[in-house]
Amino acid sequence: FAVGVTNNFFVVTGAVGNTASCSLTVTVNDTELPLITCPSNITAPNDLNLCSAVVTYTAPVGTDNCPGPNTIQTAGLASGAAFPVGVTTNTFKVTDASGNTATCSFTVTVNDTQLPVISCPANIVEDSDPGICSALVTYTAPVGTDNCPNPNTVQTTGQPSGTYFPVGVTTNTFKVTDASGNTATCSFTITVND
Repeated sequence: FAVGVTNNFFVVTGAVGNTASCSLTVTVNDTELPLITCPSNITAPNDLNLCSAVVTYTAPVGTDNCPGPNTIQTAGLASGAAFPVGVTTNTFKVTDASGNTATCSFTVTVNDTQLPVISCPANIVEDSDPGICSALVTYTAPVGTDNCPNPNTVQTTGQPSGTYFPVGVTTNTFKVTDASGNTATCSFTITVND
């Protein structure tokens, strides 16, 4: 008997043509869940100068004991899409003709392996200001850039622009850190002659 309801009718006929009948239904319920298997988790580096990576995978297709299961993606991105740096969970759901469902998930992790970039100004040489043992020096503080948004630049040694630098050599170092913790540094010197 197929899944669903089958009506069965019976008729008995006597020797002189008299008849009687009865009927019964046979209902077969599909209680077997469909099956779906996702690919393994995927890890990839970012594409050059991008905060993402194009990742391809074989989308899972569910199977069932009855014909016509339907598979859809309920979370994540399609194969061949640009996956952002970080972890994306892809979930697929298969539903059979009786409404039974099954799901599977896998992750796509894109690691930002590209270092940020920072460029310091050229070394500066100044004479001390009259009557003091230092010089007021201004410079354009470097700001780092990165393939991903919001890199953070800080000065780790030296003095800020627009302050008095003492006679001698002061090394100014700047460090940029991206959202994934990758860093880059640059340095330049300010020499004040007496």
